Amino acid sequence: MNFSKVVLVSSVLVAAFSLASCSSTKKSESPSKPSESNSQAATPVETHNPDSANLKTIYFDFNKYDIRADQKETANKMAETLKANSNLSVRIEGHTDDRGSAEYNMALGQKRAKSLENYLKANGVTNSIETISYGKERPAAHGDNEAAWSKNRRDEVVNVK
Repeated sequence: MNFSKVVLVSSVLVAAFSLASCSSTKKSESPSKPSESNSQAATPVETHNPDSANLKTIYFDFNKYDIRADQKETANKMAETLKANSNLSVRIEGHTDDRGSAEYNMALGQKRAKSLENYLKANGVTNSIETISYGKERPAAHGDNEAAWSKNRRDEVVNVK
């Protein structure tokens, strides 16, 4: 009798664990390019942080931290604004999309923030600039598609009060 109870309990536990593992999904841990089918999946839901005064946002390509050619005009305008307001202190917040490990994305977000800081300084900005990486922890848009990911690969420049 005891043997049949053990078999019954074991069977129930195996079934429960099987069902639990089927209901959860795991994101890819390695940064890989999205497939075409995923990039069309859903419309991103945008979020924002109302507590920070965002001066400008610079966007990046997947797995890159260099300033894109189409973002240089924005970066140049930002540099001019900062030079004209040398009393402003700013923080460059580096962000990534949600693909890849937390450690990888923290490092990439920091490289993005430093890249913009170096670009601004090379263009004559002498303001106080601090950098921080939030990695994938503060998305601008939610969704598992290129529309959301492209909005999350960014630097935000905020006024430090």
